[in-house]
Amino acid sequence: MALTPITLRNYAGTCGYKMPENFEAVLEEMLKGRVITERQFYLANNFKIYSDSKKKPYIHLVDGCVSDNLGLRALLDRLIMSASLPESIKETPIEKAHKVVLIVVNAETEPDTKWDSSASPPTIGASFSSYNGIAIERYNKETIALLKDIVKPWADEVKTQRCKGRAVSTEPGSCGDIKFYVVEVRFDALKDEAERDYFGKLRTSFDLASEEVDNIRDAAHRILIESEEFKRLLGDLR
Repeated sequence: MALTPITLRNYAGTCGYKMPENFEAVLEEMLKGRVITERQFYLANNFKIYSDSKKKPYIHLVDGCVSDNLGLRALLDRLIMSASLPESIKETPIEKAHKVVLIVVNAETEPDTKWDSSASPPTIGASFSSYNGIAIERYNKETIALLKDIVKPWADEVKTQRCKGRAVSTEPGSCGDIKFYVVEVRFDALKDEAERDYFGKLRTSFDLASEEVDNIRDAAHRILIESEEFKRLLGDLR
């Protein structure tokens, strides 16, 4: 509601765009009635909707906070639709990487709990805010959980591909030397309750006071260096 919706004209079928091979493969399997994963079906089906400009001549874009407030779904969706992670990173700068670090900055604020101490039902405005906040929070948690669950299979895929025909070794610089690190920076990681309360209630705004900006930067720095996952990365780099 804070950002103006945008309308685009859909030129699909006339602009010379070629669909990625992995999307075409999934769509072909879907049309043939063959089994594909639920996530692949959902993504391919959503993509297919926009490929016919006669049925959908316009595309309306709105604020995507509920869809992806962390900016991670595009990465996950691309890899879900691909044959494998090694194929996805082939001929990219990270093709031969040994350590892949994903730092997720989650700046969501805490819901207002003052209604918990009152017998009166929340106002319409408070209810709407709760619906929006809860949806974003739950989706954020699901996204982070999915990312943390999927990095282990990613590492195994890379090891298998790189060590093809050889014994898998995890020694530094070897074919099996690949690690993923998911570092989450969020205010509820702060140890001090007063700090958590302060940042949890800090308003979302394009115009914060200089002191508030400094406090956020300081907190983010402390949360990062105190993260166990970040400490694991630093330890492995030594």
